[in-house]
Amino acid sequence: MDFKSTKLQMEGDIQQPTTAALSGCLYATFVIVLSGGMLFVNTFLCLTIYAALPRVQSEDLAARIGQMFFFVAPVALMVVEWNLLDRVQRLFRQQAA
Repeated sequence: MDFKSTKLQMEGDIQQPTTAALSGCLYATFVIVLSGGMLFVNTFLCLTIYAALPRVQSEDLAARIGQMFFFVAPVALMVVEWNLLDRVQRLFRQQAA
């Protein structure tokens, strides 16, 4: 092996991890943006649902229930949405095969 072929082989080895790292970063960015969008939509959905619920007499209890609802509900909905996206993806992957 001469110096030129060794250099080309080293550049090829460097190219693959760079492409894989860039692909991983783009996927992570996609997941973060999609999760943020889901949380945004889920928050408005939870605001609508909470406004339709009957009011509790105690102000302290109503505030605590509201805080718990606005924290837990959007995150729980996001977990359900990711689960549904995974199931739909598996369904289409099975049909394509």
